[in-house]
Amino acid sequence: MRARALARAAWPFAALALAYLLTVWRVVGLPGLRDPALLYWHDWQDQALYVRSASALAAGNFDAAVHYYPLLYPLLGMPFLSVWPSQPFFLIDLACYLLAFAGFRSVARAFGVLTWGAALLFAATTLAQFGIAKLWIEPWTTTPSAALLWLALGAMARLWGGLPGTRDATASSSRWPAAILGIALGLIAFARPGDAIIGAIIALSAAAALYRARDGRAVITAVASFAIAFGLIATLYGRIYGAAPSPYMLYSAQYGFNFAWLGWKAYVVLVDPHGWFGEGMGLLEYAPWLLLGGAGLIAACVATPPARRPVTLAVAAAGVIYSVLMLAYVDLLPTGLWRFNNLHYFKWVLPLFGLFALRFVLDVRRRPVLLVALAPVLLALTIRLEPIRVGPSAPARMVIFPAPNGAEWTPTYFATAWMADTTGELRNSFDYHQILVAGRVHAVALRRPFTGDERWLGDAHVRALLAGKDDGGFAPLYLTGPWPKPALARYGIATTISLPHWFSGAPAVPKPE
Repeated sequence: MRARALARAAWPFAALALAYLLTVWRVVGLPGLRDPALLYWHDWQDQALYVRSASALAAGNFDAAVHYYPLLYPLLGMPFLSVWPSQPFFLIDLACYLLAFAGFRSVARAFGVLTWGAALLFAATTLAQFGIAKLWIEPWTTTPSAALLWLALGAMARLWGGLPGTRDATASSSRWPAAILGIALGLIAFARPGDAIIGAIIALSAAAALYRARDGRAVITAVASFAIAFGLIATLYGRIYGAAPSPYMLYSAQYGFNFAWLGWKAYVVLVDPHGWFGEGMGLLEYAPWLLLGGAGLIAACVATPPARRPVTLAVAAAGVIYSVLMLAYVDLLPTGLWRFNNLHYFKWVLPLFGLFALRFVLDVRRRPVLLVALAPVLLALTIRLEPIRVGPSAPARMVIFPAPNGAEWTPTYFATAWMADTTGELRNSFDYHQILVAGRVHAVALRRPFTGDERWLGDAHVRALLAGKDDGGFAPLYLTGPWPKPALARYGIATTISLPHWFSGAPAVPKPE
């Protein structure tokens, strides 16, 4: 009987593993698994740094200069460098995918979705669409982070399900979830430091469940497992960086968050980036099922049965707070979302919204009145935030400059460059972003409005040339005409109400008169 039960439990995992392997074949093909030079990400900077760090760890090299990204992912890939040097993270990615499903299954069960329904839903929200599926195949630090977050959420859901008087309540039902919770929470900060905020939300909900259960042994188990997991990796971290933040943490902190512009950021990332960035697609246009997820989240927060409420509120809080943080993160832009696969930031949260979408469909069949939860979601889609020409002294969100002869998209986008206005200098990437659009350069403000008299100062090489010191460095901008370059046009935000752009057509990219 036990063997039969184990087989039944293993089948969904086996089916998802097969679906994952078929997705690998779809994304990179069999040759890509044998020859790393055939993988389209083999020369990406991020992945090269993962391998460099893993190789250094394997060699016992703890010099901080050879480690950059959070340590957990390189540490997990280290044993596979000699076994499968062309793909050291392949088996780790597969394992993380299945572990993420294990946590998702527990949460889905708390939402009334059984195992096979959870497996189909997880596959649909992770592998069905090519742009999302490849995020689980490509090496990213968000892969182990997604697994840990879902394991922690699943453990939290099981702790609430194990309260006295519930179906799952047994003398030992809370110990394994408590151990998994502690390990997952202890490792999250070393997978992706910012996700520790979501870990804290999950920990608070789990602590409330343990407090209500008065389960002291489960508390000790959770605390001990957290201390062991955190302590082991923290020891390695201290060996490399000491008590100081890592370069990755310092670099991310330079970007920071801009909550004041959250509405505009949500619009260009989720709805329509064309008017500002000249390209891209809103995430809601690519995955419209997310609209049902938003409605389901609203409906769940106001009409969830009491027995399901603690888990629902914790999962909803984790998803909403994470999404807000990502939308407010200065470095997350529509250009990076699609050109550089920054969609992987949302990797773990997409199945969460899929779960709320399914719950919404099921609940609406029983209570049609819940359809009103769609109203705020659809109304929000009618708000359009488009560029509008403004005067020389009005605050502006975008300024257009002439493009130097021979300018190319990628070098212009990543250039170490500056512009200035009446308030002071601004740095490309951190304070504004410059994008080559239709033969012009869009300088889009990221941190504060432009205040007038904008001048494009060029990049580091232009500055060296102007100073008579040609350092021979990377020169994406050619020295054509006088520098600094004055602005051709300035744009603020026009708020209008109309149908979403995918019904009426995308707005034209603004061009200077």
